Amino acid sequence: MEDLLFCSRYPFTRKAKECAERIGIGLSSSVIEKAEKRLREAAVEGRIRKVAEIPEAMREELAVYATCRMIISSASSRYLIGRYAVAEAKRAREYLDSDELSKPENIDAVAEDLGLAFEKAEDGFLLPFWLYLPFTPRSLDYKLSNRQLAAGKVLVKRSERRRIIEEAVRIRIESSLPIKADFPKEIQEAGKRILGILPKLEASALRLDERDYPPCIRKLLEDLAMNANVPHIGRVALAIYLVNAGLSDDKIVDFFRHAPDFSEKITRYQVEHVRAKKYRMASCSTMDSWGLCVADCRCGNPLNYKESVHGKRLKAEGKKVE
Repeated sequence: MEDLLFCSRYPFTRKAKECAERIGIGLSSSVIEKAEKRLREAAVEGRIRKVAEIPEAMREELAVYATCRMIISSASSRYLIGRYAVAEAKRAREYLDSDELSKPENIDAVAEDLGLAFEKAEDGFLLPFWLYLPFTPRSLDYKLSNRQLAAGKVLVKRSERRRIIEEAVRIRIESSLPIKADFPKEIQEAGKRILGILPKLEASALRLDERDYPPCIRKLLEDLAMNANVPHIGRVALAIYLVNAGLSDDKIVDFFRHAPDFSEKITRYQVEHVRAKKYRMASCSTMDSWGLCVADCRCGNPLNYKESVHGKRLKAEGKKVE
């Protein structure tokens, strides 16, 4: 029972895979229907609800998880894969948080399964920096230069440990999809139905005029277009730039719509907040300290790029700067 509980909570682990093989995963209309519901929740709401922890439901949970992976692979959408991986990782984080007090051994087991060799320390946990770097959120708080480092190991708090595990879960799920296989007709049809609920990605909205956007902003927009996870500080910088560049809130929200963890309510609130507070665009040196600078354009501030770089080039060509 304890093994089944662990496996249903953390279906991405090797232990869960072995459990599913022992139980035997069979496709049924009920399992496919529940897998579709799980995917709809991930794609639309950005979260996956928990199920009742009774033996029958927990065994079915393993089948539903495996079926989700087949449906996603059949649909072959990078956007769906990103949204799903984020939602599964958030679900795992909820269980990790609850297990911190009641079943801390579960956190140890998940971390070990993901290859995260945490060592207990007086003030938290130690993690070798070569394991720390790939699995930490891209934010200033986790920047290695801002961390306590000794003997090649980084000190992290308990909550940070769970956040790192969450990121490792997301990466594992995202990197393991899509599966290459010939799927049954029922799975292919489910994949088509899921594709039908995804937002239509307007390619024209993401065509970038290289003469107008500075390289750092262009990179952030390209990452969003590729459904990549842009760090929080990058999203803030991008929102400030686009607001100051004169784009409407609706247009800016549409840019962020491609993010795997997109929430229209939160995004719109943040964009409106940036506009109301009249935040100033960060300088190039600040953008560099945030790890967002990608070129030596020397314009001082991303908002100066059009005039200082593009403008000088057009003037040299004898053309008017618009």
